Amino acid sequence: MTTLIVGGGWSGLAAGVRLSQQGHKVHLFESARQLGGRARSVDWQGLAVDNGQHLMIGAYRQTLSLLNDIGADNARLFHRLPLNIDIHDPDYPSLRIAAGFGLPWPLSLAWRLWRDNDGSCLAQISRINLLARRFQAAQDISVASWLTQADQSHRLVRQLWEPLCLATLNTPIKEASAAVFARVLSTTFRARSDTDLLIPRLPLGETLPRLAEHYIRQHGGQIHLQSRVENIEIEAGRVTGLVTQTGARFDADNIIVATPLAASRALLSNHLSLPDCGSFPIATVYLQYPSSCRLPAPVTGMSGSLSQWLFDRHELRPGLLAVVISGPGEHEKMTKDALLAQVAREIRQQWPQFPAMPEDGLVIREKRATFACNVDIQRQRPNNRTEITGLWLAGDFVANPYPATLEGAVLNGEQTAMKLMDHVNASR
Repeated sequence: MTTLIVGGGWSGLAAGVRLSQQGHKVHLFESARQLGGRARSVDWQGLAVDNGQHLMIGAYRQTLSLLNDIGADNARLFHRLPLNIDIHDPDYPSLRIAAGFGLPWPLSLAWRLWRDNDGSCLAQISRINLLARRFQAAQDISVASWLTQADQSHRLVRQLWEPLCLATLNTPIKEASAAVFARVLSTTFRARSDTDLLIPRLPLGETLPRLAEHYIRQHGGQIHLQSRVENIEIEAGRVTGLVTQTGARFDADNIIVATPLAASRALLSNHLSLPDCGSFPIATVYLQYPSSCRLPAPVTGMSGSLSQWLFDRHELRPGLLAVVISGPGEHEKMTKDALLAQVAREIRQQWPQFPAMPEDGLVIREKRATFACNVDIQRQRPNNRTEITGLWLAGDFVANPYPATLEGAVLNGEQTAMKLMDHVNASR
């Protein structure tokens, strides 16, 4: 049986791999020149960098399992480090979040919070973690309101919870879903290994996209790049095939649409009513400094500034930094040169040994990087299976407990594939 998949991001690739494992022939259609979607590689002066700098953690169990199943050596792909991050702020002492060792989990985390910061930080963070495990998803409120109810100090809100909420939900705390944020926290801190930082040793395009493409082709599937799907054909409530922008038609009994929400809405507007929950941007700023310039850690946080998360990418090229700015803000209106200058100033304020400006810089803006993870978003997210026979949905916006992350995308791709196979088997 042949299944058509529209979209070559991580969700579509995950669905393609799982279907291929069960003997399904897959035809995957991707409008771009390369696979990976919003987590793909781009060329910058002969160097492959990520379209958006991503950070994986040990809690990404589905993604790591999928990579392992298609032959990846995860130790080669990722540099796995225990959680140990400093968050710098111009008005407060640096805040350190570290997993710690020598004591059972989570006592090791509590000990390090107390030792590296103070008793107040430990008490407040412990309270949030307890409340996160008890959060009633049906009674959603904004993250800002939740933090106020939990008696979180202005310092912790600004220095920890706000940048962490932007990093995970890509949504400002006054609008973000506390139910989803609480689920992220409870999942991330369930075990010490889940908090591990997985720093990509290679551009992301060389991880799941490359390996999944090889796996699908090896199992008889086909990958169609630069092949935009213009129409999904439906007759009498059942899919019959699709048509590409060149007019090529492909028959199918099952089609998985695994594109971002905006693209899925446009493609299926005549057939389905998908939520219009809006979207938020992410900007990644690459700065090339002299090779001697390095940050004190692979990942560093900043608050009270435009820059939010800094990544030392010396393994790609000595002196290379990637700075991530999630969500909406003043950076959206800034020119490339102005944004580079502002980020460089903020870096030098914290690390005076860095030059005033980098030797070169690149700004990558994803204007619709993720869906807006607003209050009650979970009531709006559609299921994998639609009311149209043979039409399935994947992608990070489809219903699951998490926001728009790589793990959520992979989880939905796999679940869609499994439900499709169950349906096919039951129909025989």
